[in-house]
Amino acid sequence: MVDAAKAGEISNFLFGGVLPIPVFNYSGSVIPIIFSVFALSYIHRWVDKVVPEAARTVVTPTFTIFISGFFTLTVIGPVGIYMGKALAWVLDGVFGISPILAGFIMGLIRPASILVGMHHAMTPIALENFATKGWDMLMPMMFIANLSIVGAACGCYFKETTQKDKSIVLSAVLSGVLGITEPALFGVLTKYKKGFLAATIASCVGCMFIGAFGVRLYGYITSSVFSIPAYIGPYFVWAALGWIITVALSFALSYLFVVKMDRK
Repeated sequence: MVDAAKAGEISNFLFGGVLPIPVFNYSGSVIPIIFSVFALSYIHRWVDKVVPEAARTVVTPTFTIFISGFFTLTVIGPVGIYMGKALAWVLDGVFGISPILAGFIMGLIRPASILVGMHHAMTPIALENFATKGWDMLMPMMFIANLSIVGAACGCYFKETTQKDKSIVLSAVLSGVLGITEPALFGVLTKYKKGFLAATIASCVGCMFIGAFGVRLYGYITSSVFSIPAYIGPYFVWAALGWIITVALSFALSYLFVVKMDRK
């Protein structure tokens, strides 16, 4: 079905020769997955109650997957695809109104979205921008948000009192520099919540800064130090200044906000 959608061969197919099933390319989608798994959790409970206990091991998973899969293809998937398109349209409209405002919104929601696993929802929007415009302004802001998390975690390093805790922070910072911010978020900034606040503030400031100067990318690349060469061009100076401002601000705020062994 995905291959057919990519090729544009069909827009739908008939289930049982009666019910039309819309065909979409779900390979880059996130929102349909989140909602379909959420629905699956409730479908599983209902099926588990109906099926006799002796048959649950085999029957419950089979019927759960069949029902939830059918529901996803007919309802959740198409709705999720259109929700993603609507989100892209809204973000594009915000950028049209003010890149600075868009930077503030992006910087505000990006660190929190990583915590709940929603950050991947922005990737299809960026890919859509590359496909339609040839450039994107979301990816640079994603990099800024990652750097704000790294800087805040660095500030927390000096608040740890044991070598074991310091080594945990250091490894999380290294992972963040390489583009994987979850260790810094879950291992450091959820413990030092004021550090998370520092990261969010710096993320907003950094994203607003690069938004004001129109920093953009012309090809998809992961948000890590390895992506720096991709910024070389007319916007590189502003991008680099945004990185420096973000890391310095998040580090300073985290160092000021966080109290040693503050685990509240």
